[in-house]
Parts: sequence; structure tokens; C-alpha cells
Amino acid sequence: MGIKIPRKKPAVFILTLIYRLHKLLPLRAEKKFRLYLNLEWIFDRLAHEMSFKIYKPADHPIRLHSKPFILQQITPQSVVLDLGCNLGEITHFIAEKAAEVTGIDYSEKAIAIARSRYQRDNLSFVHAEALGFLTSNKKKFDTLILSHILEHLDEPETFLMRHKDFFKQIYIELPDFDRYYLNQYRVDQKLKLIYSDNDHVTEFNRYELMDLLERCGLQVVRSEYIYGLQKVWCRVA
Repeated sequence: MGIKIPRKKPAVFILTLIYRLHKLLPLRAEKKFRLYLNLEWIFDRLAHEMSFKIYKPADHPIRLHSKPFILQQITPQSVVLDLGCNLGEITHFIAEKAAEVTGIDYSEKAIAIARSRYQRDNLSFVHAEALGFLTSNKKKFDTLILSHILEHLDEPETFLMRHKDFFKQIYIELPDFDRYYLNQYRVDQKLKLIYSDNDHVTEFNRYELMDLLERCGLQVVRSEYIYGLQKVWCRVA
């Protein structure tokens, strides 16, 4: 949602103070540039982490905006597997619409928390390794949810190729490296603070994600880029 602001902006003390300090700082332009890029990363990260202390999980703006995009491809007949479901927030709201939803995660602690928080007749949580679960399970799923999974994997292409044929459609959500121009500055400056999370292996730009999906035989049917996220619905070819 856009906002309207007056042409004459109110004075902000901290902004004035920092600009004055910037002029006094005895560093060359390149040093200042690199310093500010690192500080921006740090404060952006701190603000994002604090947001989860301010908003309840179900009311967080990122989750609120993702929910309708996810649910538009879910039908009352959908049988869904939320792979890497963590604490189950997405799994739970999908169960409000789908016929049946299973959340699966390798973390026993996360599954225990999800089970204690969310109970529905059509909702279950499983502590297991996903591929073994799919090959040994008699239940047939039509929809796979991969929310913030691929960026953590050493071989995302191998992962998708191994899992895709169990499903008719796949939802993928991950950070958008192209969300703003500062990331390109970080690449050019070879900065270490260039990732979204410490345990990420790959930060995908939009072209890289589309290329990955094409190689895996996945056809994008819906996509959205907002709030620093890439969100795509894919049909399994």
C-alpha cells in the first residue's frame, strides 16, 4: 500500500546527527561506502528480527501477504505436504481450506511445538525425512509447499528432481536477492555481509530461480515479488 506524505518533510533528529557525523568521519569515500553498506545490513537485520517480537506470527505483514497468494492455488480437494514446516504456521492456515494437510520437518522439537499449537481433524505433523516418508507412505499428495527451503540446500536442483514427481503442483517461497540495488553494490564490493540468513547456501536472484525451475521441468503459473520475497506456484510438467 502506498502512502501520501507532505512535500516538506519533518525534521528527524537522528538523521540530522548522522549526516553531520558523516561529514566529519575521516574516511575515504570507498571506506564510507563499505561501512554504510555493512551498517545498513546490520540494522535491517535487527529491525526484521524485532518485527517478530512486535507482531504475532499470524499477524506478521509478511505472513498476511503470503497467505492469500498461497491459498489461491489450494482447493477444498487439495491434499498438501508442507515440507520443512518448522512450527506449522503455514501448515495450519492451509488446513483452513484444503481437504488434508501434513506438515513434515526433520526437527523433532519444531514438530512437537507445531502439534501443541495447532489441532484440526484434517491436519497432522510428522517428524521424518521427507523423501523416505513419501516413498514409504501410501497417502498421495497433489501439492508441495516449499517455504524458505531451497536457499538452505547445497543441491536444490537435485532436491527438486527427487521430490517433484510425487506432486502435481509446487509452491516455492524464498528471499529475493533483487529486492533492492544495495545487494548489487555488495557484490561489487565483495562484502561478507551479503546473505539474508547465516545458514543460507544460495541467495537466488529472479533469473537464477526461473532457470532452476526450467531445468527441473517446472512450469511457473503464478508469481509475485513483494516484501523482499520471491513467491511462485509451479505446475509439474
